[in-house]
Amino acid sequence: MVNITIFIEGGRSHNPAAATIDNTAVFRENFHKLFVQKLPSTKFNLSIIPFGSITKARKMLQHIETQRINAALLIDLDAPKEKKDERLGFYEPFDTTKIFFMIQEMEAWILSQVDKIEKFGKNERLIRKKVDQDINDNPLLKEKHPEQISKPSEKLKTILRQYFDVVKIKGNKERKIGKRYVKAKDGPALIGLLELHLLMQNFNEANKLVDYIKR
Repeated sequence: MVNITIFIEGGRSHNPAAATIDNTAVFRENFHKLFVQKLPSTKFNLSIIPFGSITKARKMLQHIETQRINAALLIDLDAPKEKKDERLGFYEPFDTTKIFFMIQEMEAWILSQVDKIEKFGKNERLIRKKVDQDINDNPLLKEKHPEQISKPSEKLKTILRQYFDVVKIKGNKERKIGKRYVKAKDGPALIGLLELHLLMQNFNEANKLVDYIKR
């Protein structure tokens, strides 16, 4: 049995003023659901640990090395893939072979599997608008490799608003408004629907991460 930890950017939401809650558990559970598709519990004791803001990534890498943890770091690149080497330089002199990127952001993974966005809509009982229009034909996505999509979190936000409504009730009145993407809540739910083998086909970093763990 191989013990392995994946430290992942995100998964924390602390804002009492906005009545939000710590979403670490749901974030961890859904990423675990994703990765056990290729890293079964019969062979791997896989731990998923969200660490919050990207500003903590360097500290997490240092922690992995000083504590000699069998682990990897999965973070957003927040830039085109051509910037990968430049970004890795920021984490030297630590072992950067343990770093893997979601290019350009986690939401690019979600946008690469539009059928899962449709499934999410059904699971959440959202009202599908433009029922005769395929999301894949949206100009934000059409004929683009998911890694080429700039600011995919913003694109996902736009697509959910364009294609799905939620019903809001105020007093005795109902009204429909465009679905708002809530990263802390909706992001993990969408991640848990994805197919890892397809991510590995579309994203070299996802493929490399799984290979790294298997080795």
